[in-house]
Amino acid sequence: MENYKDPISLFKQTNFSKTIWWRLKVNISGYQNETENKLVTEIFKNRIFKLIYPNIQQQSQNFSRILVQLYEDGYVCWINLDGLMIEKCELRKSDNINHEYSFIKQKVPLILKWIQDQSKLTNEYLWGGTLGPNFDCSGLIQTAFLTHHIHIPRDSYQIKNFCKHLFYFKEFNRKLQPGDLLFFGTKEKCDHVGIYKGDGLYYHSSGKEFGRNGIGLDTIKETNDPISLHYKSKLISAGRLVRRYRWDRTIR
Repeated sequence: MENYKDPISLFKQTNFSKTIWWRLKVNISGYQNETENKLVTEIFKNRIFKLIYPNIQQQSQNFSRILVQLYEDGYVCWINLDGLMIEKCELRKSDNINHEYSFIKQKVPLILKWIQDQSKLTNEYLWGGTLGPNFDCSGLIQTAFLTHHIHIPRDSYQIKNFCKHLFYFKEFNRKLQPGDLLFFGTKEKCDHVGIYKGDGLYYHSSGKEFGRNGIGLDTIKETNDPISLHYKSKLISAGRLVRRYRWDRTIR
C-alpha cells in the first residue's frame, strides 16, 4: 500500500508527472493562490486530481502548496501539502455516454429532495463551500449533482456555459421544468445560480447581503418579498443540464 502521509515522495517517484492522476484520501480545501487563505472550493475525499505545479525542475524548492487540476470538473486551485493524503489512481475507460439526459432527468427528484434536506440543517453561506452544511451558490448545486454521480463545473458562470441554454428572462416562463438551473448577474457575467423546484420556486444558497445567509427557497413570480425581488431583478437566463462533465470529451 502506498504511503498516504508523504505525498512529496510519491510525486518524486513519478518525477512530478503532469499526466498521472491521484485520488484524495481526505477532505481538503482549495485556495485561490499559493500564499493566501482565500477559500475557493472544498474538495471531497475520493476526488481525483493531477499536478500542475511544481514540476521536476522546481522540486528542490521549498513549497507548502501545490497547484492541481481536478478530474471531475477541470477546476484549478491550490491545495496544502500539510495533511494531504493521496494514492495513485488508474482511470477507467469512460462509461457509455448515451442516454445521459435520461439519467440526469430521473435523478432530479432525488437532487431536489437532497437540497431540501440540506436546507433544513443549520447552515450559512460560505464562499467556496461545497462540503456542507455551509455552501456557496454554485457549491450547493455542484454537490447536489455530484452526490448523485453527475459531474458539472464548479462556478456559476462555468455551469451556465456548460448547460443547454433555454431562454433569457423577461417574465416567468412556464417552459421551466424542475431541475432547470436559473442564472443571475449582469449581461457581462453570471455570478449566482439556483435550481428550479416548480411553481415559480427555486432553491439557492445566498449571502448575508441581499440574501438569506444560507439555503433558501425564493420565487420568480410576482411577490412582495424583498429578497426574491432582488434576485428576480438579477435573473438572466435558464439552462438545462443534458450531459455530465467528462475530462476526455468536454471542452475545458
